Amino acid sequence: MSFSLTKLEQESINISREKFLKLAAASIGSLALSSFYTKEYLPPIGMCGSWEDSAVAKQCGCEYIEEGVSKILMPTKPEREFKQQLEKMLNAKSLDVRCFNLFIPGELKSVGENANHEGIINHASIVFERAKMMGAKVITFGSSGSRSIPDGFEKTKAKEQFISLCTQLAPLAGSQNITIAIEQLNRGETNFLNTMQEVSEIVDAVNYPHLKMTCDVYHAIKENDSASEIIKFKEHIVHCHLAEKEGRTPPGVKGDDFTPYFRALKKIKYRGRISLECKWLSLMEELPIAIRVVKEQYAKA
Repeated sequence: MSFSLTKLEQESINISREKFLKLAAASIGSLALSSFYTKEYLPPIGMCGSWEDSAVAKQCGCEYIEEGVSKILMPTKPEREFKQQLEKMLNAKSLDVRCFNLFIPGELKSVGENANHEGIINHASIVFERAKMMGAKVITFGSSGSRSIPDGFEKTKAKEQFISLCTQLAPLAGSQNITIAIEQLNRGETNFLNTMQEVSEIVDAVNYPHLKMTCDVYHAIKENDSASEIIKFKEHIVHCHLAEKEGRTPPGVKGDDFTPYFRALKKIKYRGRISLECKWLSLMEELPIAIRVVKEQYAKA
């Protein structure tokens, strides 16, 4: 049996089909847009290490490199040598060096009887200028050798010295659009600024937008600094370091659970970076596992 449609009926079917396709397209577009806006944010994950390893790091899933100030910015070298190295790095098409650590060398003391603030300011002025040329925005201030309090020196006086130093450094960094991020370090590395609370007191005292905090989860775990401190000091945190507690191994080696700290970072809508600052045995084997573990735990947090 066959049916024939009138011209009017055929036009009605075509109109209905056209309307259906438009509605379907609109629905798909709406779902895609909804998915775009609800997709969970994952901070960029990078590695503290050598830019010479950036090809391997990129292959393993890293998005950037965090390097040492002295090696890359070469503050004791003429600008000509720095620019030669910069050109070499650009030609190598390596991962971008987006942040720096190892800010102040140990011989330039931040506190104590031999504190050398003038030397540090001279050093830092070159560092900030060259960091800007590289496109970096954050320099972590750990520098345990520089900031450790000498035996017998009063801690209150050391704190005053450090606040005075940072009061000078912050606007100098700001003039180059660089943010100094003071890092809390465990007591095995320094006897000064071991918790996020202690770092926050410095940041509050200086009260300058280009002086903030690096939250190092490895040091936090070592010092029993709870994840709730991240929420407490959310206005200060602009950068993050990560490693497992035992042996400073990469995530995935010992199986440390970072989800409480990741949950806190998500709660404060953290938009900085996460740098893996670890002791590697085999970068090619351990790095992709570390990145996968961080992504999985961050999603689960």
